[in-house]
Amino acid sequence: MAKIFYQEDCNLSMLEGKTIAVIGYGSQGHAHSMNLAESGCNVVVGLRQGSGHWQKAAAFAEKNPNFKVMEIEDAAKAGDLVMMLVPDEIAADIYNKQVAPFMKDGDVLMFA
Repeated sequence: MAKIFYQEDCNLSMLEGKTIAVIGYGSQGHAHSMNLAESGCNVVVGLRQGSGHWQKAAAFAEKNPNFKVMEIEDAAKAGDLVMMLVPDEIAADIYNKQVAPFMKDGDVLMFA
């Protein structure tokens, strides 16, 4: 039987002072980033300027001061934890060109 975890089971103190960069705002990216922001985490979403998702993310950012939308490179620079939530066929290219150059020692990189 699976164990179900609830908000009170989480220790978010490990993320205090950290910035979580979510690259992409599709079906996974918007769910992950909004959930993290609503849980009190500092979130930046990295998108291409002019992306169809930019306005949707910006609308959420207007109501959540711990949520910002920015270019992919700027999000990668800002993130202590970087979550790649982009389509598989473009993930390697985005990572190699727009994320990898800005990863620092101690940063965490995740893919889904």
